[in-house]
Amino acid sequence: MRSKSRTKRIMLLMSIAVFLVSFSLPAAFAQKSEVLFWTGHSGQPERGVMDQMVARFNELFPEINVKKVVVPGAETEIAKLLTSLAAGVGPDAYHLDRFTVSQRASAGILQSLEGYVPGIREWVEETYLDFGWKEVVYQDKVWGLPFDTDVRALYYRKDFFDEAGLSPPTTIAETDAAAEKLTLKEAGKLQRMGFVPWWNQGWHYTWGWAFGGEFYNADTQKITANDPRIVESFAWQKSYLDKYGMKDVQAFSSSYETQMEVLDPFVSGKVAMVITGDWFIGNMRRFGPDVDYGIVPIPRPAEFKEPTSWSGGWSIVIPVGAKNAEAAATFMKWYCGLEANQMFAEGTFHLPVTRVGAATTFLREEPGYKVFIDVLPYSQCRPVIPVGGVYWDELTAARDYVIYGKKTAQKALDDATAKVQAELDRVLSQ
Repeated sequence: MRSKSRTKRIMLLMSIAVFLVSFSLPAAFAQKSEVLFWTGHSGQPERGVMDQMVARFNELFPEINVKKVVVPGAETEIAKLLTSLAAGVGPDAYHLDRFTVSQRASAGILQSLEGYVPGIREWVEETYLDFGWKEVVYQDKVWGLPFDTDVRALYYRKDFFDEAGLSPPTTIAETDAAAEKLTLKEAGKLQRMGFVPWWNQGWHYTWGWAFGGEFYNADTQKITANDPRIVESFAWQKSYLDKYGMKDVQAFSSSYETQMEVLDPFVSGKVAMVITGDWFIGNMRRFGPDVDYGIVPIPRPAEFKEPTSWSGGWSIVIPVGAKNAEAAATFMKWYCGLEANQMFAEGTFHLPVTRVGAATTFLREEPGYKVFIDVLPYSQCRPVIPVGGVYWDELTAARDYVIYGKKTAQKALDDATAKVQAELDRVLSQ
């Protein structure tokens, strides 16, 4: 009997001990909140820098563990995200191209941040550059946080220009003349192109704005893709295929256009000029440290005296169905804050989107970066509309129809205007 009684007392004491220990474990042994973060940024140096940023956050916030996963995706391509949400296995935080935030919010696949960050609307307006915060606000709610921003300009190979006795172009006419002189053919085959207007960041918005066009009338809520200036910019791009031969340019593009890093066509000398962004300075340091190049504002028709550019950037959002939304919000606020902005800028040469970061960044003292800082006040952002991704895709399709001779510039842009306007009207009527 004594033995049984003693056994019961021991078991009771052990139970009490386990109960007490369970309430006195140090935080290090408590279960962490797991935040699954998806990004489509797979190239270097962005991918490596973002790994460092996630590691820094996990160090600063030991109660949260962020797991970064690279998934397929692009400016408007979110198929994997949509599939995961339908299956109930989506991420807690997602890297979304900022100009599509309003479209994704209107489609019901994002959570607003009001419930997770008190005073979020005032905070984003105070913290971020104007075009940055405006892109994440839709119907007076905040749906994401701006992550970075950028500016675009023309990079040119100084070695090729010096060899040809050329100065960097400032107008469209000078660009065309330089492109012709710098294009090389051997045995009837293109070996180097002086310029391919639609490569890299030579998007529809790039040239539409450079030619003085406007893509949207906010007062009337009308799509204006068929603005005569934008039509002119599309026709000008088509002139390069007319001049250098559609089949020849297509063959050249298929070989070099999408090459990256050391094989990038500008780094490898396959193209003498390219429109790209401020971040490309970091790429040149990493992959083309010995290349002699310069940077000038985007060329425009001679009648325009002020520079132009456009700024984009990414955001972090919380999709519907996120299992750890509160922890994701904590992660987002740091990841899109000043310290993280500075880390990303130092590692990738992307301009910080926080007001303080943009005003104090080391990039302002970097050789070559002055062009981007000078152009920034003239930089525009894409229309903040709930069909921004649709608009982008239709403009891209219209551009391709034109340069490959399937439609005239006027027809392609009339069609795009009608299609996007119909979708915008449908969404606004809901």
